[in-house]
Amino acid sequence: MIDLMEKLLTFHRGLLQLAQQKTEAIKKGDIHALQQMMAKEQKYVMAIRQLESERMSLLSHLPEEERTVRCYAEQLEETERTKLLHLASDLSETIARLKEQNELNMQLLQQSLQFIHFTLDLMIPNEQDVTYDPKRTDELPPRSSFEAKT
Repeated sequence: MIDLMEKLLTFHRGLLQLAQQKTEAIKKGDIHALQQMMAKEQKYVMAIRQLESERMSLLSHLPEEERTVRCYAEQLEETERTKLLHLASDLSETIARLKEQNELNMQLLQQSLQFIHFTLDLMIPNEQDVTYDPKRTDELPPRSSFEAKT
């Protein structure tokens, strides 16, 4: 379990580092770098899923409500318990930081999209309605009361 938690922590730290790099790429508008980072991110996610599956299989002997690292750690010796709980704490902290970084990236992307839409709206004028509107009589040519045929 300790080895699994160390690997999980390593992969989550890698994801955090990628998320920080994505922030810089978003700021620079480097789409190519973002695409490469997203491909790396997928590899990390797949590895984390595999490790998480292994972790859950290690906990499968426990009743479902007790399938936590803390409950598992209670069965270990003091030194192993301390190390495992420390790893779990570090992992939780890393996941929280990763979540914050991903939220920042999402906000930056939303702002970028809003700016793009704003710029497009300025560059491409909206077409005016060509349907009949009785309130728009000011745009109609004045009618002459005298109609002559030639």
